[in-house]
Amino acid sequence: MIEFDFGCQPNLSHIFECGQCFRWNVQQDGSYIGIACNEVVQARVVGNKIILDGTDNLEFWSNYFDISFDYESVKSQLSNDEILAKCIDYGCGIRILRQDLFETIISFIISANNNIPRIKGIIERICKLCGERIGNTEYYTFPTAEQIVNAGLNQLSTIGAGYRDKYICETAKMWLNENNDLQTLSTDLARKKLLKFQGIGPKVADCILLFGLRRFDAFPTDVWVKRLMEEAYSVLPAKIAEFSEKTFGEYRGLAQQYLFYYFRDNLKK
Repeated sequence: MIEFDFGCQPNLSHIFECGQCFRWNVQQDGSYIGIACNEVVQARVVGNKIILDGTDNLEFWSNYFDISFDYESVKSQLSNDEILAKCIDYGCGIRILRQDLFETIISFIISANNNIPRIKGIIERICKLCGERIGNTEYYTFPTAEQIVNAGLNQLSTIGAGYRDKYICETAKMWLNENNDLQTLSTDLARKKLLKFQGIGPKVADCILLFGLRRFDAFPTDVWVKRLMEEAYSVLPAKIAEFSEKTFGEYRGLAQQYLFYYFRDNLKK
């Protein structure tokens, strides 16, 4: 067991339900079970702390939850915008997880034109098909590119990904054959390289930049974001990139998360 003290009460749903991850699932008691680093952990909140049961790997999980980053300072800076300030208050506990890059790439290829329950189901099936069982649990590791390639397209066609199974297979092959230097590239160059992978368009590329490469200057734009930007700021889709850079600056990726989380919930209502 390990624990992190946030100085204020953390909110697990803000972290795990904001659209950035797909292997964390809420339990009846409000805790979450998730898989990362070949471990199955249960996250729960006690006072101002997040407690992780099932691990003693403090270094990995501290990095995963981005413990060292000063979110309060960034939230204060972004709150100069009145609309965004309301959204930050609503989703104040959001943190950008430091997820495995290859897992993020495959997960967001699966996410294209898809819904959360189906995305999660496909991911669990590919893990069971190609990954490895974690100890005596019912959970499996996320597969490596080599494991996906070895499974082949015929086996991948059984996970229910539809046309995406070809993209998954081809991307895994390309991942094995390419110089995977995305971490060292500028955001613009990394985006261009991501767009060469099958199944990755501009929105998915920006999701990978934000959630897999932690580029806060990426501003993923899907139908929800286009709608909220028009309704909240009267900004049309063609102007969103320019507006977000000018208005939210270097942390516009974080701004997108607060906006998305608030408006996704409230536009539905």
